[in-house]
Amino acid sequence: MTTHISPSLILHPSEFAPQLIEYLTRDAEIKRILPRRRLSFHVGNKRFCYVILKGSGAVYRSSDDRLIATVSGPALLGLSNTHKKETDAYIKTQVLCEVVILETEAVYNIINANQLWEPLAKYMMGLAGKLFHSGEQLSAPSAYDLIRAQLYELINEPPFIRENTTVERYIREKTHLSRSGVMRILAALKEGGFIEMNRGKLITISKLPEKF
Repeated sequence: MTTHISPSLILHPSEFAPQLIEYLTRDAEIKRILPRRRLSFHVGNKRFCYVILKGSGAVYRSSDDRLIATVSGPALLGLSNTHKKETDAYIKTQVLCEVVILETEAVYNIINANQLWEPLAKYMMGLAGKLFHSGEQLSAPSAYDLIRAQLYELINEPPFIRENTTVERYIREKTHLSRSGVMRILAALKEGGFIEMNRGKLITISKLPEKF
């Protein structure tokens, strides 16, 4: 039985995203993107923002292919790209997605024309907080602390992601810990009754011990 699990701060949607998405997608072309396609924030001299209306994607850091977060539509990605020449990240679609792709110059014009700077600022403040929280998790003092944090993240993911991603893969893509170390800790947690897995997929977790 899953108990004492708080909603993930990283996965929690922004309350300011719907207003921004409404304006950014008006009269926009909706593209259907196949699974496992890579979407770059920077191509040549052009920078892009993405609105995932339906489906889900994973955001990776380009420099080391580390998984940063998973997102499900409706989601808004790349707004920080409006003032950066390059973004060290890319999106990989996980399922068939409906996506609106916008050049950052068009995003800037829409925000300016509709006086959306306040919701944009609040959205970006929330995003900064999530990234700080993510950084804290990934700088945890021990391998167990890293794994514990990612187990709580995974159990808060949508069912589709939990049912199609092994626990070991999810943790390793986000932490780059060794496979043997991850499997050893998962086996101990499973034996202790703290987690339930089936074919490597996470089913439920109980309150995980603070120390291992």
